[in-house]
Amino acid sequence: MKNLEKYYDFIKDEETKNTVKKIQDKALYVNKNYMSAITEFINPYIAEICIPVIKNYDIKFEIFPSYEHCERKVFILSPQYSETSDENEFISGIRINNKSKFKKLSHRDYLGALMSLGIDRSKTGDIYVYDNYGDIVVHSDIADYIIYNMDKIGHNKIEAEKIKLSSVNFKEQEHEVLNIISSSMRIDNIVKHLTNSSREKASVIIKAGSVKVNYVPEDRVSTELKEGDLLSISRAGRFKIYNTYGTTKSGKIKIKIKHYV
Repeated sequence: MKNLEKYYDFIKDEETKNTVKKIQDKALYVNKNYMSAITEFINPYIAEICIPVIKNYDIKFEIFPSYEHCERKVFILSPQYSETSDENEFISGIRINNKSKFKKLSHRDYLGALMSLGIDRSKTGDIYVYDNYGDIVVHSDIADYIIYNMDKIGHNKIEAEKIKLSSVNFKEQEHEVLNIISSSMRIDNIVKHLTNSSREKASVIIKAGSVKVNYVPEDRVSTELKEGDLLSISRAGRFKIYNTYGTTKSGKIKIKIKHYV
């Protein structure tokens, strides 16, 4: 078994490092006790760097959900020679039906209602918002608590029910498409446009550690971004470089960006 301390030295973000160590502890538990277990919900970057850690133990793992646009995922860990674990033992689907005819609930509304119940965010996955309902996957041990305690979101009457995982309607999070024209793909230029500020102000935001690229803190103003990169900007939101589609006569780059709402 490899010594993982040097591996952890490469993870600069302390919060990420602590999460990976918790998942290592879970893998050790499965290996020693020959019992299956589930991890907290994590982002794709943490999932990627956890795989070598999990492979350090003689166990199997499954990443769930497998849906392409799903961001928050869990590992279901099982002993190497056990039967394949059933996701339904560990994860439940919940549909929150909006009974109001006058107001459509947003992602923020559903998330706020869950957090107001004292739910640990690490036990909940993505929220998939539709006109009359929202679907979410959660750790099974909190599903009944949510169903029995959530009856309103704001002034809206709602009804929460448990559904099969196969009935959860996965989709990409709601977003609007922004079109910007930038002199380069440098992160300070892109952040300038997304925060409606100057390049100098954008540099201050980046150097203060308020920007993440693909879930990793980025404080270098000269970093070049590319299609597919996901940006999280404190107090501004989450954005994805969707595609570049040519240049202007002056040579500036035309960029489509998804702003998740």
